[in-house]
Amino acid sequence: MTLNDIIVSALAQLDRGHDAQSLDAWRDKLTRFANDAVLDLAEAFRLRRTEAVEHENGLFPLGGLSHACLSVLNISQNGKKLAYSFSEAGDCVYARNADPEELYVCYRFAPKPVSAPTDVPEVPAWCHGLIVIYVVGRERASGEVDLQRGGNVYFQMYEAGKRRIRPHPGDGEAYRIVNRW
Repeated sequence: MTLNDIIVSALAQLDRGHDAQSLDAWRDKLTRFANDAVLDLAEAFRLRRTEAVEHENGLFPLGGLSHACLSVLNISQNGKKLAYSFSEAGDCVYARNADPEELYVCYRFAPKPVSAPTDVPEVPAWCHGLIVIYVVGRERASGEVDLQRGGNVYFQMYEAGKRRIRPHPGDGEAYRIVNRW
């Protein structure tokens, strides 16, 4: 879903018009709510990506990554994982024993905020319905006192959907079974 689709769906559930004038009136507020939902879902899903980075003697800045880095999961080169450490400021990473070739960094990231009507949130498509539910809940909770109770139902549906999100796509590094006996 695009941001425009999310706003139109939310306005329809709120029993408000979704013509061009209504969209303009509600766009900023509902976009903020949608971005809050995207960040919350990204944290629940623990989004990650792997990128190739150029380095100088194993040192590279985290600001050179395409998204804001929440945590570095691993650094590899030629299929081997490398040990790494951070600078004192935490803005640079040093990969020990790195060759001059490119490094691959796997990291958890924060998705970019959506702002244009055609922007698509950087969470899996099956989570987009939860964004609409969250936006409707936030709008109902911010209204009159009589309508605020209606927001609770939407927040409960949102939290139930968020609990079904697995925090990893199921690769072997994400979990392990340990025999304690």
